[in-house]
Amino acid sequence: MSESEQFDVIVIGSGPAGQKAAIQARKADKSVLMIEREKGVGGACVHRGTIPSKTLRETAVSFSDFKARTNSIVSAEVPAHVQVASLMSSMGRVIQAHSTFINAQLDRNDVVEWHGRARFVDANHVEATMLSGDKKVATAPVIIIATGSHPRSPESIPVDHEHVLDSDSILSLLYLPKSMTVLGSGVVASEYATIFAALGVEVTIIDKWPSPMGFLDSELTERFVRHFEQEMGGRFLGSSKVVKVEWNGVDAVEATLESGEVVSSEKLLCALGRAANVRGLDIERAGLSVNERGLIDVNENL
Repeated sequence: MSESEQFDVIVIGSGPAGQKAAIQARKADKSVLMIEREKGVGGACVHRGTIPSKTLRETAVSFSDFKARTNSIVSAEVPAHVQVASLMSSMGRVIQAHSTFINAQLDRNDVVEWHGRARFVDANHVEATMLSGDKKVATAPVIIIATGSHPRSPESIPVDHEHVLDSDSILSLLYLPKSMTVLGSGVVASEYATIFAALGVEVTIIDKWPSPMGFLDSELTERFVRHFEQEMGGRFLGSSKVVKVEWNGVDAVEATLESGEVVSSEKLLCALGRAANVRGLDIERAGLSVNERGLIDVNENL
């Protein structure tokens, strides 16, 4: 192992959690190294998740509000197959503003940044392969894993990022489809379902659970389903298990339910949760393990 650089805290990842951890450690007068594998800081939140989705949501909300204020007297329909990028025209500016802010904050607080791919050497040493191919090693008594997560796609769902998409690639759609099936009814699934429904897409939500977002009070979920179906023209199929998903090769993705019903749509979004970004970290060298849900096991104190 090459000679290592000493820090008080190493943070792997520059998303919201990593950013806040690094800044807080510096406020406590600790030396901090942040390792980020992507070109820009901010993580999926800034580049593929929260910021892009909220930009699209604002367009959908504005569109819905306009129709409500005019009492539908003024015809307000999204043109057929409109480019999704045109509905998110401000996204680049918003992302750049966030990235600039985060970089300035890290620089102002003297957080050392390495852009490279990190892996554990042992519980206190981390090796980073830089973009140039060079390797650096750092050591610290405290190492924070803040690498975020990625969409979890079961092997039975053939995500091809063209017809069958996940919650990352959904934002890369070229055109707004006429219809969409959403697998799952958690927060991410419900958000995208309502966004596209507000933009005039025929949306069907399918989930094995009887109601969406099961952590909420039943009164709230019942109101959500009622609004989604009655006001937005959507359809919620709870307590429904999908046994097969396939592109018919012509014009639709077909989701076959255990009941035998086939739900067809132009696009399908698989939003069945997320798994930790731990591939390539060699976390077992740090004495850690990943459970069957793709999450890092934590001890009884966390």
